[in-house]
Amino acid sequence: MAENAALREEIHTVIDTLSERNLHALRPLLTVLAEKSVVIESDLTHEEHALIAEGVNRYYEHPEEFVSLESIK
Repeated sequence: MAENAALREEIHTVIDTLSERNLHALRPLLTVLAEKSVVIESDLTHEEHALIAEGVNRYYEHPEEFVSLESIK
């Protein structure tokens, strides 16, 4: 756990020092990596898994229908 925290801190430091041009180039990679790291609890029912999958698919098909975290803050 502490090892992962240290790695996250190192990655945050690298991101904080990137130029604006490189920061924009990094976004697609981070987006792909984040999509693959989503964990859905294994003790959910089949119906709960289906609801989550439906919501994720709807988000990717119509992201404009969702409220971003930035707009809430």
